[in-house]
Amino acid sequence: MTTIAIRSSRPWASVAAFVGLVAATVALAPGSRASADGLMKGLKSYKGSINESSQEAVIIFHDAKRPGDAVEDLILKVFVQGKGKEDVKNFAWIVPFPNEPTVEKEDPKLFEELHNYVERRLAARAKKPQLKGGKGGAGGALGGVEVLAKKVVGAFDVAIVREKEKGALNKWLDTEGYQTIDDADDVLAFYREKNYVFACIKVTEAQLNRKEPAALHPLRFTFKTGGRDGIFFPMKLTGLQTEPFDVNLYVFYRWWLNDHLSKYGYEHRGFTRKYRDWDTKFCKPDAGKKYYAPEKDHFLKSYAGDIPSVVKLMQKLHPGKQYYLTNIYASRLDPAEVRKWKNDLWLFPYYTDRSMIPYDARRGGPAAVTQQK
Repeated sequence: MTTIAIRSSRPWASVAAFVGLVAATVALAPGSRASADGLMKGLKSYKGSINESSQEAVIIFHDAKRPGDAVEDLILKVFVQGKGKEDVKNFAWIVPFPNEPTVEKEDPKLFEELHNYVERRLAARAKKPQLKGGKGGAGGALGGVEVLAKKVVGAFDVAIVREKEKGALNKWLDTEGYQTIDDADDVLAFYREKNYVFACIKVTEAQLNRKEPAALHPLRFTFKTGGRDGIFFPMKLTGLQTEPFDVNLYVFYRWWLNDHLSKYGYEHRGFTRKYRDWDTKFCKPDAGKKYYAPEKDHFLKSYAGDIPSVVKLMQKLHPGKQYYLTNIYASRLDPAEVRKWKNDLWLFPYYTDRSMIPYDARRGGPAAVTQQK
């Protein structure tokens, strides 16, 4: 494998490496505009409309030397609110993935802790000079839809399906009691041609009404991205919404993310950086931070008591791994414009070679033509 210099946490240093690990969080206040990670739908009995009013996510990304071996943990939590003339107890959530995911329940405290951690860091930096830094049972194919797995996870009934023929997904959704995804042939064809799967999630234990958003417990989806160095976040399906939406991502990654160094940076997708970790003179350069054991990390030890659920998650899933946290956000994205994107949102490492094309953005890669709109 050819090694590539990646932008380190210290601007004056460089390293030869490939991608490490990523975690991301989307955090919006209840009652705010819709945000992106799939599509909220009512069940057939619900006559109103549903948009995501607030959504949070944590992504843990594992790079790979071989294309196709990268693995991602995507933890999603949403606040949703109905807009019909009636309240509704049952509604649905549809999220696309590059490959079949397994599904587990996670702790909702993760999101509050990450939000508070970033706010404390920002407040502390404002007071002093900034240091430069660095499955369940599987079914079969039926009527053009392949049912890969079904599982009950907490308040959710989850089915993982793959559309094999045009129009088959909507027929399956209708048969299973979901609202269909109307006027979406282009978006569904995009996912069908890429052989993606859909997590179709029925929510049966949350009361959704017109006045208050419903908070749902998080789900963790673990899946192969189909690539090597790209961090996947689903957005095109959210382009079917009618209202503008915000996205706020907290990204834990072995290196910095590409912001504007090349056309593959997140700034070219309408995102802005709010915060990222750095190395102080007491830190080992370019080593990342020990979120699995913050009391042993000079940079984190003063914050160890603030992130117990984050620590527990890292110890459970990936003990010993170290990351830098980057917080990026986008405001009032136009669904119609997102629908035109040639791919979902993919984030890449900060390769110091400006001419470097990320592996997954190359021809045939899962993130190819990501930057085209």
